[in-house]
Amino acid sequence: MAFSRIYLVFCILIISGSLSTRAQVYFHEETDTLRNTGHGNNFYDTGKNSPKWIRSLRNVIIVPPKVESEADTFNIQQPANLTLGMQGRTISQIRVIRLKPFGSSINDTTAQELSWLGQVGNATHVTTREFIIRNTLLFHEGDTINNLKIADSERLLRSLRYIDDARIVANPLPDGKAEIIIITQDILPYAVGFGTNFSSNANLSVSNRNIIGLGFEMRAETFINSKKDNLMGYAASMRVPNIWRSHVSFEADFLDKYETKRFGLMLNREFYSTTTKYAGNLTLYQAQIGVKYYDPDPSYVPINPVLVRFNHFDSWVGRSFQLGKASFNKLRDNFTISVRAQKTDFLQRPDNAANLYYQFQNRTVYLSSLTFSRQAYYKTNLIYNFGRTEDIPYGYSASIVGGKELNELYDRPYVGANVSAGYFVPKLGYLSGMASFGTFFRNGTEQGSLNIALNYFTNLYVIGKFRQRTFANIQYTRQLNNKLNDYLDIDGDAGIPGFRNDSVLGRHRFNLSLEQDLFTPWYFYGFRFVLYAFADFSWLGDYEKPIIGSTLYSSFGIGCRIRNNRLIINTIQLRLAYFPNIPDNSRFRYIELSKETVLEPRNFSPKAPEIVPLY
Repeated sequence: MAFSRIYLVFCILIISGSLSTRAQVYFHEETDTLRNTGHGNNFYDTGKNSPKWIRSLRNVIIVPPKVESEADTFNIQQPANLTLGMQGRTISQIRVIRLKPFGSSINDTTAQELSWLGQVGNATHVTTREFIIRNTLLFHEGDTINNLKIADSERLLRSLRYIDDARIVANPLPDGKAEIIIITQDILPYAVGFGTNFSSNANLSVSNRNIIGLGFEMRAETFINSKKDNLMGYAASMRVPNIWRSHVSFEADFLDKYETKRFGLMLNREFYSTTTKYAGNLTLYQAQIGVKYYDPDPSYVPINPVLVRFNHFDSWVGRSFQLGKASFNKLRDNFTISVRAQKTDFLQRPDNAANLYYQFQNRTVYLSSLTFSRQAYYKTNLIYNFGRTEDIPYGYSASIVGGKELNELYDRPYVGANVSAGYFVPKLGYLSGMASFGTFFRNGTEQGSLNIALNYFTNLYVIGKFRQRTFANIQYTRQLNNKLNDYLDIDGDAGIPGFRNDSVLGRHRFNLSLEQDLFTPWYFYGFRFVLYAFADFSWLGDYEKPIIGSTLYSSFGIGCRIRNNRLIINTIQLRLAYFPNIPDNSRFRYIELSKETVLEPRNFSPKAPEIVPLY
């Protein structure tokens, strides 16, 4: 049993003293958001005169009112509650307060005593430039206050990968005017990572996510593997966000790692707000990968990995129309039309691959979609992160997709549909789900896919100084009339984390994962700790057998996640797992020390039309 990854940055940053010398319990850092802000009526008034949806939100997620203290702020809010009562005032001034990573916080901007190492961290950090913050806003001086744009601007600031948290408040001034105050806190953008399995391979990476305060990102990584013919590997990437205030980002990446090579470019603009009219993406890359390849022909001699090389082009554009006048406290309706073109050309592949596997076929796909979406956001914390403000979408989206595939073997039309929704359920928690269906047509339906998923998490409950939350995820995937050899598996994120077996395959799959998280009050130099227990179950079978009657695979275990939100490193995760019924020739990890990317909830904004994934 070998550790898969050890992060040198973890040790370095603990020693470096991320925050102030006060080792306070982090649940008490926040100010009470339940008190009247002085700007009109209190949003959290739960009297009988308040709308039902406001009374419901007051009790969401989190702390039951009877045990709530002024320091407990884990209640879902509407993002723009601090500007209530000032809609329509003229913005006479916008003031930006930019905080360094360590010391003061969004909730307490006063300077605080720091260790000398914390002072060094702040001294070496270049604070995000003020014009970068202003370029993200959806309003300007001279505009009238629009609560929707205030709320979306605050959320967009928090979504920046070099900002830890953000807040926008408004102060009333005479003559129907107002001052807008923007408060942001940076993340320390530098990181050094090191990983090894203590035997044959290792890697070293360096990155900066906010070069000279302009939000530019660069990352470089090198790999060593003594078992490979090419001993060394290299990777580099760069990202430029929000070019010329357009909310268009540019990315480029390069990878030369043993059998794998890749060079790619991407321009991307999302529907970042319900007021966004146009979005799209342009992606170009050439890649070479080593794959495990199986050919049922008895004369075939397996050679693994088999090198596959291809060019890929992907482009889409969408136009969104806002329906009616949106308010921050109502779901925002949009109708969107999108078109997409994709092209994949293989330059190198096994001789018979196109006849056996869809993934190796040359193809050009043209798609279009019509989408109706309704979306707004809750503002809360301690869900997918470790205490920073999180924006949780709610609403729903429904779309229909149609198009045609020009395949090297045949041409065929495609039809699909997608629906998704997510809402807070009073006294239960947050429930979201999605269903997607798509199929090609050629002498009837063929090579279709059905995917259904449900995600749920409970309210946050108080146990002394601890907080706990339960997560449950269900997913069912079924291939429809697929005669090729592209089977479903349960490897890793597809079913059982830490498990791999190339021969465990099927045509339909049911996954159930349960996790109990305990947010601890432990606070060590800015690092926070979450303990968790998990259980993962996967049923995998063929068409002729019901899914419940199929073979069950499972894993159980415990783990710990460690994260400092003021640093750009991913969450460090120690996971101990037990696999009770693992088949022969499987690979699995009982103990794993790895990184975990912070998850984001499913949102309901319009997206590119796509073919429902077959795998």
